[in-house]
Amino acid sequence: MKLVLSRKGFDSGSGGCFSPYDHDSGKYIWIPIPEKVRSYSNHIRYSDIKLRNEYISGLKGSNLSEVYKNVKGSHYVNLRKKEYAAIDDHELFAHFDPMLGIPPWMVESQNCKVGKGFGQYNASPILGNHNVHEGSIFLFFGGFQSTSNKKISGHYIYGWLKVKKRIETYKECTEILEQYDLHHHPHITEAAFNRNQKNYIFLPDEWLFEDLGVPGCGYFTTLNNNLLLSNNKTSNKATWKLPIFFYQNLSQVHQKTWNNTHDGYCTVKTGIGQEFVTELSEKVEEWLRELFLKNEKNIYRHVTPDKDRRVKGLDFREYLTQKHILRKGEKELQPVSVQQYVNRLKSMRRRGIYKEENRIDPSLMGKIQAQYKDWKTYVKTIEHYLNYQRYINR
Repeated sequence: MKLVLSRKGFDSGSGGCFSPYDHDSGKYIWIPIPEKVRSYSNHIRYSDIKLRNEYISGLKGSNLSEVYKNVKGSHYVNLRKKEYAAIDDHELFAHFDPMLGIPPWMVESQNCKVGKGFGQYNASPILGNHNVHEGSIFLFFGGFQSTSNKKISGHYIYGWLKVKKRIETYKECTEILEQYDLHHHPHITEAAFNRNQKNYIFLPDEWLFEDLGVPGCGYFTTLNNNLLLSNNKTSNKATWKLPIFFYQNLSQVHQKTWNNTHDGYCTVKTGIGQEFVTELSEKVEEWLRELFLKNEKNIYRHVTPDKDRRVKGLDFREYLTQKHILRKGEKELQPVSVQQYVNRLKSMRRRGIYKEENRIDPSLMGKIQAQYKDWKTYVKTIEHYLNYQRYINR
């Protein structure tokens, strides 16, 4: 299995600038690259991507077209070298990929259906050669520039996807359109699969870290220094600072530029690559887990109004009673067992043992073992309660 640091979104080459962010609050708006290639599913225009009102303070615009013109001070975007187009050109579309669900800055719209999945065509040979498939993890990063100080910018990780399945044919795509809501995904057309190169669609798993409540794909709510790849936010943004175990273990970078800084880190120049691949080793997985622990309160969880109404009145007792219906593979509990779990949770709260932690760490485990002879049933109670929290918050 692999970890892929995947560059997606506007940059100086494709688009002509970095996406905007507020370096004080960390709020950001990711801008997908412009596209005119007709073999892609061109459904989404920049004006179709509706935004929360003044999501970033001082940055006005009800849609992405208006925000771009506000940020750039121009109607034109870069397509490729010395090729430009007006952002409202009727032949120009937003290549909205990856789709990781509704992002924090966006308002849902019928003209912009954002499902869950990631496509790759240009760099598919790289991903194929590195055998990126089920179980591999993408960390998506992009270039972001401060809206209040143009000298501050950098490469930040903004999202992720753990691969459940890699799709390689159009027929397979037609079978998963509804489940993953990918009707507007740019890579899902018959023409895209008939081109003379592989076209991959990566579908997300249900969870990245189930015990932490981290879903299989999603966005960070805000950007922060824990998500920063760049070594410096005022110069040489493409030079990254990484933990030392990445040293000479990352594809697509300028291999002669690796530098061991002798403080547990290393730096490297990344250039213009899209997909930077490394082995998902034990150390890399530990680093990844720690990254999400540091951002456990920074995981964006979009809730639609309908779902909010559906789960609003569902308490822990009702969840236990219905969990065999709500969650695949769960066993039905008898009423007496439901009551016992509810009573155990009340007991742990009353005694100050359980204080709404979102995971069972060694400290909590020790408290439970010291208080209860049948401690395993109390651990199971918290496991059920955490699953309940994940269900109503996912």
